[in-house]
Amino acid sequence: MKKIHWLHRLALLTVVFGAGALATGFLPLWIKIILIAIVGGYQLLMTEFEYEVKSNIEEEKVDEII
Repeated sequence: MKKIHWLHRLALLTVVFGAGALATGFLPLWIKIILIAIVGGYQLLMTEFEYEVKSNIEEEKVDEII
């Protein structure tokens, strides 16, 4: 569960960084590429962490039944 919280914190940091870059009025190409890569990585990691949490919950339910 801690992984998800850290991922949310990094997402917030990325949004603030992106907003600051957009506020300047000039957004270099390398910043655009990095922001796109971070968003893609965030989505992949979030899916993996959510699956991990769901798997743990299902295992606990099976253990309770047995």
